[in-house]
Amino acid sequence: MTRLSLVLMLVACIGMSAGVVFAQDSGGTVRGQIVDTTTAQSPIEGVEVKIVAQSGEEYGASTDANGDYERSGVPAGRYLISIYREGYGDRLGKPVTVVNGGDHFVPLKMTKKDNIVTFFQKFGFVFWPLALCSITALTFIIERLFTFVRSRSRIGTEQFIASIADSLRKENIMEAVSTCEEAGGPLANVLKAGLLRYSQAQIEERDITKEEIQESIEEASLLEIPELERNLPVLGTVAVVSPLFGLLGTVTGMISAFTTIALEGTGDPQQLAGGISQALLTTAAGLTVAIPCLIFFQLFDSWVNRHMVEISQVSTEIVNQLIVGEGGDA
Repeated sequence: MTRLSLVLMLVACIGMSAGVVFAQDSGGTVRGQIVDTTTAQSPIEGVEVKIVAQSGEEYGASTDANGDYERSGVPAGRYLISIYREGYGDRLGKPVTVVNGGDHFVPLKMTKKDNIVTFFQKFGFVFWPLALCSITALTFIIERLFTFVRSRSRIGTEQFIASIADSLRKENIMEAVSTCEEAGGPLANVLKAGLLRYSQAQIEERDITKEEIQESIEEASLLEIPELERNLPVLGTVAVVSPLFGLLGTVTGMISAFTTIALEGTGDPQQLAGGISQALLTTAAGLTVAIPCLIFFQLFDSWVNRHMVEISQVSTEIVNQLIVGEGGDA
């Protein structure tokens, strides 16, 4: 009996040792549950789970209807878990250390991708004034670009001035007027008004003063410059108001977040996500509308100022040439 007992104990020890060795060789188990980031935390079915070792060796799994996944026989070592599912944002690089015979529970969350409707719903009521600002800004930016392109002279400024000066030296006023009509643009229209006033005085065989020519040029400028400045105040207003609407959305979003904290506490971050998301999105949206609007406003304003300076300088030069030429004839 004593020998039999010793034999049985020896067999048991060998069996236990073999079991330990087998368990060490069989690796560990990685399992968990994957849910969405809503307050309901609904399980997600059909998620592709990849367990990747540092050496590049990969082990796969997928979730069932309850959002559970499990992969056994993963060798001991350090791994990164990545999950993929159509319609959801990928989750990459969740670290886990696997030990032989271990059962490793790794729960994960995935965020559903927004479509255009759900994305804009996050803005709250501030979406509507921001949308109005963005549509207004885009409309008037396109309209102003079209206006400035259309107002460009068909002849280069230097070539145009040289052609006018040459016609005046030949005392051919109507040729200068024809050059203005051919060139087009604010500068040509303003000079055309002054040249026609001078030509009319010549037809009437009367003297004309420098002030009279300048007056006709200024009257023409009062028609041309406002056309270039039209709708610029609207762009300036949108550039100022858009960040304010974004700030309003930020304030209302933070109020919502702090109200949630007061009612529910800080135990569940998901309860805070809606208010904080609205606060950040509306701020970003307001700046997204205001920044390009301000850039184009400054650009258009600089173009208007350049036209005004150009009209003032060229018209003064032409008027002086007209008066000097008249004085020389006398």
